[in-house]
Amino acid sequence: MTAPRSAPLAASLEVDPFTSLAVHFGMLLGVSDLQVLSAGPRGKLALHQAWQHGKGVVWGFPVTVGEDSAELTVGPGLCTDGLGREVSSGVDLCLDVRAWLEDQRQAGTVTTTEDGRFDARLVVRHEACLSRPVPTVASSCGQGGESVGYSRVLEFAHLDLRPYARRPADERDAAFRQLRELVRDGTLPPELTTGTGRLADFRAVAAHVVAGLGPPGLLPPRPADRTRLFPEDDPGEVVLADLPGMAVVRHGPGRWRLDAPVVDLSVRRSHVPTWVLSELLAELLDGTIDEQCPADAGGPRVERVRVDGATVTIELRGEVVAATVPTALEVRPFRVDTGWGDPVPLTPALTADRVTFDLPAAPTEDVTYRMVLRGTGPTPLVGLVDGRPVPLAGFVGDPPGTRGQGRDVVRRIPDRGAPS
Repeated sequence: MTAPRSAPLAASLEVDPFTSLAVHFGMLLGVSDLQVLSAGPRGKLALHQAWQHGKGVVWGFPVTVGEDSAELTVGPGLCTDGLGREVSSGVDLCLDVRAWLEDQRQAGTVTTTEDGRFDARLVVRHEACLSRPVPTVASSCGQGGESVGYSRVLEFAHLDLRPYARRPADERDAAFRQLRELVRDGTLPPELTTGTGRLADFRAVAAHVVAGLGPPGLLPPRPADRTRLFPEDDPGEVVLADLPGMAVVRHGPGRWRLDAPVVDLSVRRSHVPTWVLSELLAELLDGTIDEQCPADAGGPRVERVRVDGATVTIELRGEVVAATVPTALEVRPFRVDTGWGDPVPLTPALTADRVTFDLPAAPTEDVTYRMVLRGTGPTPLVGLVDGRPVPLAGFVGDPPGTRGQGRDVVRRIPDRGAPS
């Protein structure tokens, strides 16, 4: 086998998931036909990997720093990149950070501190080359000269560093953000209305988010130079580690060493096998369905509390029995010199989905308030479920409430650290 040689690989690794070869008896197969045979399955697999699993490390790719060299070493591993390609390495990969740093300084793409330190992220990307030269048949339109082709395509992993002046935002937090907000906080996007329960809300938000996804080349303004198949354009690299505060330091005469105080692998996307996810779900449910995870009784919940001057608005989810509001709502003032005061007189007004009341005066630096909307005790706020009273279950996103035990909503006014 001869040494691999870099060459354009557009035809060799083409992906075409929606074109198949239709063969018939006596049909002559040419190069383009064989390319279709390989491009279809390759494209379907890549499309599935990129969209339904996403890029991430499947196994391996440990990162170590050389003790007596300026090299980063990455062990064998397998990952899927942003274009659904498997990126594999069966050997240790090394990156000479000193040589890399010199190139970056000359290009002006890296900034170091006074002591020569810099921040960067280690990434791996897909590379390929052609190998095993073979003679080819010259085209009848050619000059009749000798022609050499290559009969193998070798795919491999390539390391690189991406310097940064400010730590990049975690792209994982932005993925399916509105769905995460529903699960974490119980909040819906402004354009969606409240459904009949958590499951209905989840389905609505999932459909809303997925409807807005698409390849960059198919989303407005549909740029012609972007991919029309995959979630991102080439190179689709995968982050392996964050390496803040690195420096290449002298280590004896003519020798250099890489000082990397932090090798943070938590920034990488990591794939967990499906069977493990099933086991984890089973562990969450095992023995806790009737204890730690009871079914929610359907009591009303508070979405948010808004304060505008002296006017307080409590936005609710679920129907509320109006007569239970005055006995469930209590507000006490707090003064630094005198402490807690008596409950202030309130005249709450209930509409379809909110309770509004006025404080005696707007909160100030000297006078603040503590509001309690009770879901516990002898006189909680209740809603009717199947004609029976069910107490307030707390904020949207709180654990399930039962028919016998609800949850209080407590808010300091003003609460500058809480959403409003």
